Amino acid sequence: MYPALFIAMLGAVPQYFHWVSAVQLGLSPFADVGGAEKQLDAWRRNTDCLSGIDHVKPEAKTRYGIDLLTCPSGDILVTLTPPSGAGQALSTWIITADLFTHTARRGLLAAAFAETPPRAAEEPYSTRVIDVRQSGTLVTRRIQRSDGSCVDQTIDALTGRHIRQADAPCTKY
Repeated sequence: MYPALFIAMLGAVPQYFHWVSAVQLGLSPFADVGGAEKQLDAWRRNTDCLSGIDHVKPEAKTRYGIDLLTCPSGDILVTLTPPSGAGQALSTWIITADLFTHTARRGLLAAAFAETPPRAAEEPYSTRVIDVRQSGTLVTRRIQRSDGSCVDQTIDALTGRHIRQADAPCTKY
């Protein structure tokens, strides 16, 4: 009886460490800790890119706004804004290196991914990031809208949730 109990408890150890890690990061105990940590790493890796490159808002027949930002690292920040307002927007990084690695492992030619992609045609931008700062897992972007007004958007880097947005001066931090 006791060996079976020991084996059952031993099997629960990895789940316990997963829960502890999730709680330390401020996530639900059932959240994907590895995915959240990858998102946080992408925010850190691409901080310079957030203020140096304009965002693209493609025309789409959807009920929500789409905002794309491609960085020199190859990562792509996708922000979805529901029609109800920017306070509920969600940003997530597409980490292309992971996509290419996964595809290459499935047997496709890895050399095809090593080619430099062609540059897209210049498109009009409706927002411009003036500055970015990061404090722990929070990223704050100062954005200038197409109408000339500026706002500070605060995003939780672990979940991609837009926590708050407030009017701001159109200057760097």
